[in-house]
Amino acid sequence: MTAPDEGPDRNGLDERQVRQLALVGGLILVASIVLLFIVENSRGVEVSFVFFTATISLIWVIVLSAAAGAIAGLVIARIVRSRFFGDGK
Repeated sequence: MTAPDEGPDRNGLDERQVRQLALVGGLILVASIVLLFIVENSRGVEVSFVFFTATISLIWVIVLSAAAGAIAGLVIARIVRSRFFGDGK
């Protein structure tokens, strides 16, 4: 028998256990999608830089481009914030 404050009985699971199972299921789903993304983008591609050309895995091109974009965004945001809105400290 469940206490009145535990809510409805879901096959013997309380609300906390149901939330944990949903979280684990969601994490497994996200991990599966990320793994499939990596496997599908693992083929080699030719990347032309300014002074040389290299053949690297497509997933690394995606990851490094995302990291470079994130860093550039943070740097630009900091420059704009300090120039137009003061130091912010």
